[in-house]
Amino acid sequence: MSPSAPPTFRNVGHYHDVADDTLHAIQDAVEDYIEDNFDAAEAEDDIPEVNYASGVLTMSLPPHGTWVINKQTPNEQLWWSSPLSGPRRYEYDEEKERWVYSRIIDDQGSDGDYAKVDYSEEDTLGGILNKEFEDLFGDSLGLEG
Repeated sequence: MSPSAPPTFRNVGHYHDVADDTLHAIQDAVEDYIEDNFDAAEAEDDIPEVNYASGVLTMSLPPHGTWVINKQTPNEQLWWSSPLSGPRRYEYDEEKERWVYSRIIDDQGSDGDYAKVDYSEEDTLGGILNKEFEDLFGDSLGLEG
């Protein structure tokens, strides 16, 4: 959480439910994209892989690199690592049901009131993943923020 932000979730179980739902939705979208757009017979060693285990979603997309999104329970955040955009932390905006880049929240000094935060689609977890897939492959995953 941002240093001044109040807790977003009712309890840790609620955090896990929302975070797991998000990570599973991303996993499903990436797996569907891979199935629809990559031919395993032609790829040989460069077969994209997606794995979700123990709160960590790993997406290997050769030759572009590996993306990792993991749960950070103590902070109620999702942490993102991308070979394109680098590391980021995301906090949940419950009203809009989106994970928002924590730097945007911190920079705007919202005191945890996400209604005061002005952010774009690319400031959301789904938005940055859509953008990076568009940049690499010319197609969006169709994820909502």
